[in-house]
Amino acid sequence: MVTQVSYGALTSVEQSLVEHVGHGEWLDLAAEDEVIDGAAMRSWGDSRTCRACVIRDILRGRLAADPDPHGLRLRAARIVGQLDLANLTTDVNLELKDCYLEEGLLARNARLPDLDLTGCHLEHPTEPPLDAERLTCGTLCLDKATIIGHSEAGAVNLSGGHIGGQLSCRGASLRNSSGPALKADGLRVDQGMFLHGGFTATGAGADGAVNLVGAHIGGQVDCTGASLDNDSGPALNANVVQIDQVLILIGGFTATGAGPDGAVHVAGARIGGQLWCEEASLRNDSGPALHANSLQVDQAMLLRGGFTAAGAGVAVDLTAVRVGGTLEFDPERLEHATDPRRRLAINGLTYAGVPKPISAQGWLSLLREGTPGYAAQPYQQLAAGYQYGSRISLADQGNLDVAGESGAFVEPS
Repeated sequence: MVTQVSYGALTSVEQSLVEHVGHGEWLDLAAEDEVIDGAAMRSWGDSRTCRACVIRDILRGRLAADPDPHGLRLRAARIVGQLDLANLTTDVNLELKDCYLEEGLLARNARLPDLDLTGCHLEHPTEPPLDAERLTCGTLCLDKATIIGHSEAGAVNLSGGHIGGQLSCRGASLRNSSGPALKADGLRVDQGMFLHGGFTATGAGADGAVNLVGAHIGGQVDCTGASLDNDSGPALNANVVQIDQVLILIGGFTATGAGPDGAVHVAGARIGGQLWCEEASLRNDSGPALHANSLQVDQAMLLRGGFTAAGAGVAVDLTAVRVGGTLEFDPERLEHATDPRRRLAINGLTYAGVPKPISAQGWLSLLREGTPGYAAQPYQQLAAGYQYGSRISLADQGNLDVAGESGAFVEPS
């Protein structure tokens, strides 16, 4: 049964959308071979326009009596008015592709099967353009979306939400002049989180450009080639995050941040797989490039293969980090802004075996010349790795003995 609505007759575009929802078909308003970008979207007129309230009523079941399981599928439309799905529960999938939501989308406390905003452009002058705090949905796709905000609450706000499948932001561009680009503290994602394929996030403030504080990601977090920037706080703030699989920061990944929390802040986090930093560049002129105090990595930690870190305070802080597997440490560049003896902090760092591919001599030189001050534990950790996992040369054993921390070694035969 179709319910009477109060906003007048449907336009031809809106009536066509209702019919397409009944048939499970895409309503594609784009011309053949049309180039769609932000400028083109802003120029669309009545023939490309659909009111947000109409989409809301379709999802509520008020306009389409028997929606097809494919749901609402609309491409290349201008959505007029804020798309208000707050507190809405629906069984109808929502797929908007290459659409312009000039006042954004509100989905606080909504329960949706799937939400796909591939290629969409969302804006709002004062509120998060995508405000989905405490959203529950199956999958959330923001691939190639452009979302521009000016709110302390984020350009994309997913705080406290629950995504039963994947969160995909492949190639998305998120920008916020007043807060996080992606605010996802306390978010739960049952599968993977993908911030790659040209993903960029530019934010402001202490919460971070990308804020995953206290989030729980059931799969991997893949940031291959991503670019994260924040000139007044962390680029990636993942304090006490739990990632059940691997954290991937490779393939030209860059994080440029500011302040004492670090460009990449993973203090107190738990990673069930590897921490993989290869061909990654981390920079912070007023604090650590990598702040990982008390991080736990169940498998290997890889800081190698073109990994660079430039910071202040301590460039790379691995204090009290626990690595269940090997430590693969071979940075291309490790720099401190003013003091080369503050390039690395590793007191309390534990790992299996010995660091590789760096030599024992190279590691000892870094301990002596690249750390803020003497501490016994790093020497004892290295000595234990050689004692129980491999053999140490007489020269390297002598270096440890000079430090007074070698313990009892069996001389190699």
